[in-house]
Amino acid sequence: MSDDDQRNKKTLKEGLGRQERDRAENESTKGNVPEAPFSERDAAVLADKYQDHEGAVPMAHTPHGGEDIDHEAKPVPRADSDDEEPVATYKKIDAHDRESGHHRGPGRKDETPRARALRPKMRPALLLAEYRTPGDCLHAAEKLRDAGYTKFDAHTPFPVHGMDRAMGLPDSKLGWIVLCCGLTGTTLAFTMMHWMNNIDYPIVIGGKPPSIASIPSMIPIMFELTILLSAFGAVFGMFHLNRLPRHHHPVFESDRFRAFSDDKFFLSVEVEDPKFKLERTRELLDKTHPSHVELVEEEV
Repeated sequence: MSDDDQRNKKTLKEGLGRQERDRAENESTKGNVPEAPFSERDAAVLADKYQDHEGAVPMAHTPHGGEDIDHEAKPVPRADSDDEEPVATYKKIDAHDRESGHHRGPGRKDETPRARALRPKMRPALLLAEYRTPGDCLHAAEKLRDAGYTKFDAHTPFPVHGMDRAMGLPDSKLGWIVLCCGLTGTTLAFTMMHWMNNIDYPIVIGGKPPSIASIPSMIPIMFELTILLSAFGAVFGMFHLNRLPRHHHPVFESDRFRAFSDDKFFLSVEVEDPKFKLERTRELLDKTHPSHVELVEEEV
């Protein structure tokens, strides 16, 4: 028996003896005396503690004061745990089960119609193929071009020489947009100054009548307006041709796509392509020997 148990038994015996003496004194005096410090309630509490100590097994302690752990005991789930099934032994949860929720209790497996209705609907957006070298990505783009695909894109960490030709891209239309905007600026500047100086409010300077012969004085303004509108045409024309700004693209749903700006090369084939067929397009990409091919979905 431990030292704590011996002290508790001694206290219990002393308490019971004191209770008997106090009862005898009360009967002899029959006066109004205050209650003894050790009451019957205290004795009952000590009796319960004594019984508990009698049936208890002394707990062993490690040399550092920590309690010994029974390794055969079953783990108890935390109160705030979301696992509804009883935990008998620890088990490894499969990644697919974790994503689908099958590792949880039966209440989590079967969704209610409301939860199923609130779940976002997904649809295929594109097929994403990953390559290790720029050469593999270039040859894969050539095979997609030869197969008749037009709505696909290449994502590389640096410009790959010959990729435009491999993808079958025509010459950019941005140059024509800039040329039209520049000619518009030149014409607008000449028309504005000729109307104001020669027609609307003509001014005779140095005896020279206002006429079209004053073009040399218009050249600085014509040049400035040409450059201004050309710059606007280049910027906004580029945004239009690239369909920018686009704040989100389905390709960003892929975790592997983050490496496109580091050391990986990707080709993405969109479902809007007229030649896109899921199985057929995937087989074509598999023939280009990619390191990984995945179907990327987007929320409807």
